[in-house]
Parts: sequence; C-alpha cells; structure tokens
Amino acid sequence: MNPIQPPSPVLDRRQLLRHASMGFGSVALCGMLHEQSSASTHFPAKAKSVIFLFMDGGVSQVDSFDP
Repeated sequence: MNPIQPPSPVLDRRQLLRHASMGFGSVALCGMLHEQSSASTHFPAKAKSVIFLFMDGGVSQVDSFDP
C-alpha cells in the first residue's frame, strides 16, 4: 500500500455532465407531466361533499404475533 497516492477525483467531467443532464431532463419531464395533469377532465365532477375517515391505531405487534 502506497500512502502517497494522488487523490482520485470524486466527480469527473463525464459524471458531472451525466448527472446534470439527468437533472435537467427530470425537471423538463416534471413540467410536461404537470401540464398534462392540469388539463380538464373528460367528465364534470359530481361530488358535493366527502367523508374522510382517519382511523389511527390498530392491533399491536404483540397481539398480532402468532408463532
């Protein structure tokens, strides 16, 4: 083992360009998907109200353990 080794580059130019292009591509894809999702639906909404049930809790892991 040679203790005097030059440090290896953490991120070389190819990796930087690859990561940057993937980042810009994902931002563009996000924009295109947002435009597509904000388009009007093919049918009008009918619901006047919503009942939302948030049931916190459940059977504990001790009670649900069956050897």
